[in-house]
Amino acid sequence: MVDLAIILALAAAASWAIGMTAAKPGVRHMDPISYTWIRWAIVSVLALAYGLLTRSLAVPQWGALGFAILAGVLDSTFGGLFYLLAMERTSAYQTTTLSSTAPLWGVLGAIVLLGEPLVWQTPVAASLVIVGAFFLVKRPSAHRQTLGWGAAFAVITGVLWGFAETVPAKLALQGGLSPVTLLLAFSVSGGVGMLVLLPFLRRRIPRRIERRGWRYVLLSSTGGAFLGWLLWLHALDLAPASVISPVRGATLLFALLYSLVFLRERPTRKALIGIVLVFSGIVLVTALAD
Repeated sequence: MVDLAIILALAAAASWAIGMTAAKPGVRHMDPISYTWIRWAIVSVLALAYGLLTRSLAVPQWGALGFAILAGVLDSTFGGLFYLLAMERTSAYQTTTLSSTAPLWGVLGAIVLLGEPLVWQTPVAASLVIVGAFFLVKRPSAHRQTLGWGAAFAVITGVLWGFAETVPAKLALQGGLSPVTLLLAFSVSGGVGMLVLLPFLRRRIPRRIERRGWRYVLLSSTGGAFLGWLLWLHALDLAPASVISPVRGATLLFALLYSLVFLRERPTRKALIGIVLVFSGIVLVTALAD
């Protein structure tokens, strides 16, 4: 059963990487605001249908529901927006690498806000991530300012994802929320949050929805967000989280592979060194559960 859980977790990582990579061509044909709220609207419909078919939806307590909504707004609304803004300004492998530092920020959030103990791996992992990020974004270029903003947005994405998936999500589960109900509240609040921001963002980000954009948002929604979370939840049902948590770091390698094969991106030697260092930090952090 543990072997099957690891396989499912690897499949979840591969699915999440699909969504991360599809965002690069997706924002070429659809503005980030439309892309984000449409994506989470599709995930909400799929999560609701899955919950009804499996009869796994449950009426949540208000406190737990509040934490789920907070997680969705931070992760799906703001995290998703910053991720797409980063994709517009820099390469897919830079964005996916820096945003995949989420486990590091999640561990730091758990230490500071949830009172979990500090262990030696955390500062070592932080050092690896910082040095790796330097190698990754340090490029002589006429567009250095644009690359810098893209890298900054990607790091912000990682911070938001790491915090949301660790602190409010954990508190929601501890409050009695089922995983499917959490996913539904998570996706609905993420999409609604983007709609609330719509009047403030439209001045700088005009509406742009091309026909080809639907192809990528559908791929990101079904093959990325929904399927990835569904596979991950099944993996959690078969094995302890401490066993499969380190597998989550494989999302970065899958995203790199997709960007090389499908987007024809070619990272430099320094960028590859940065990827290795950042990935080492992620593995070290996710392996803390061992």
